[in-house]
Amino acid sequence: MSRVAAVNERYRATTVVARDGVSLFIVADSNGTALNDAIRAVVREASEDGSELWENVVGAAKSLRWRLAFRPQPLALNPSIETAASAVLAQAEAIRPALGSSGVALVDALSTAARNVAATDPPVGKYLLDTILETGPTDCLVVTDGTLSRVEVGSWLGPLGFRVLSPGMLADAEIIADVTYVVGPPRLMRTSLVTAPPTPEVSFFIPSWFTDRGLPTTAIADYAQGAIRPRVRVFEIGVIQSDAGAGVAEPEPIEDFAPPPVWGPQRSATRDPGVDEVVARKVLLSGGYAIWMDDGDRIRTLDPSQPAGERVTYTDVTAVEPGTYLLLRLGVTERTVLYDATLQSMGARRAIVESSQDRWKRALLDRLRSTGRSHVESSLRRLGVRAAEQVEAWTEPTLARPQLDSDFKLLLQWLDISESPAFSHATEFRRARFRAASRMREQLEDAMASADMEALRAEGHVKIDGAGFADIIATRVLAISPLTNVIARHDAREPFRDGGGRWLE
Repeated sequence: MSRVAAVNERYRATTVVARDGVSLFIVADSNGTALNDAIRAVVREASEDGSELWENVVGAAKSLRWRLAFRPQPLALNPSIETAASAVLAQAEAIRPALGSSGVALVDALSTAARNVAATDPPVGKYLLDTILETGPTDCLVVTDGTLSRVEVGSWLGPLGFRVLSPGMLADAEIIADVTYVVGPPRLMRTSLVTAPPTPEVSFFIPSWFTDRGLPTTAIADYAQGAIRPRVRVFEIGVIQSDAGAGVAEPEPIEDFAPPPVWGPQRSATRDPGVDEVVARKVLLSGGYAIWMDDGDRIRTLDPSQPAGERVTYTDVTAVEPGTYLLLRLGVTERTVLYDATLQSMGARRAIVESSQDRWKRALLDRLRSTGRSHVESSLRRLGVRAAEQVEAWTEPTLARPQLDSDFKLLLQWLDISESPAFSHATEFRRARFRAASRMREQLEDAMASADMEALRAEGHVKIDGAGFADIIATRVLAISPLTNVIARHDAREPFRDGGGRWLE
């Protein structure tokens, strides 16, 4: 089939789904129901308690529930269920000594539910397998919620000849089939599965304890003319408890269903940063890492979808979001490595330029410490310095000089430092840094060319070994704190160990 014909088939599929709707197969799951009930009871207790005692228990339990919803394969091919259930038991035991009788009863119920879930194959899997075997491998697609789920479900269904895809793979218009079977609740899947479906028939397999039967919608659907709102056909499979799937139980808010990040003690910044400080947000990363991300202009990132040689780039800090891949050095910041590489490249000129840079930066730092940032900034602004708000950043050794020539000349004048040779030395340093940055990017591209991009997508992180890059890690952003903190400037963007994102992996 030509690509044009494949695109036409995709339009036809959208028309049919908009007309006929989608199917929801609600599969009875008593063990999952008990787990869901226990989680909701623990969440209520944690909310009333208001302490951080329950954070890891709630995170582990929601992580197990999430996997139960999206990975229905038999336990023999479902390692994530056993791992997540073990985490629930461990976290419950960890807080047991600090609980009263009512709290102990809650963790007992949660632990029992977790053990039962880990002892029985997910019932959704049996009915999914029966259905796709009846349809046949060539006529259907199985869609999971993401890359890691696709790997696990694919290890089960792939050997039987079935195509298991993640939502991102459905952009390929040449994937042709009659039916799409989606593993998981529609409200937690991409909107495009119902507004731009890959096949004329779409069915979702959902455990009975997930009581929200709604379809995903776009943010503008309520305001758009002709928005696609397919009708829903519900089919119940097995004996479903009266309070599950019948609209009696109040559905849990979608935003509360996902496992939460564990931020630990945090208070929003209530003071202006000092000379050697910055305002930053905590960013949780895959692999058990985190960074403090300041509001600088750019940060090094990686795009695994690009071909080798074009993967390493810079991204505006404001554009970083969960799912972005950061490229970081362990134990040191990228700025420090670039600074050292720049000085080394200057050879005999290093000492002269370094001394010149240190002189005007130290003079500026003394002014900031003696009179304060606001006074220095206002003084420079009155003088005509256009980027005066960057005055603290200019004290950093890794930053060559103000971007504008006019700003730098006015700054030197204000500091009573001769323009010559300070101006030419700073400009020389900036040129050397550009060259060093270009070489570093080429080295990183070479290192990333041999990295396993599939492993990165599946695991969320990968370390780069060899060629002097053992300290490089590519890692996916899991969550960004809504709160800001004032931290030491030298701590910004340097990865450190943090388990707050463990339930988000």
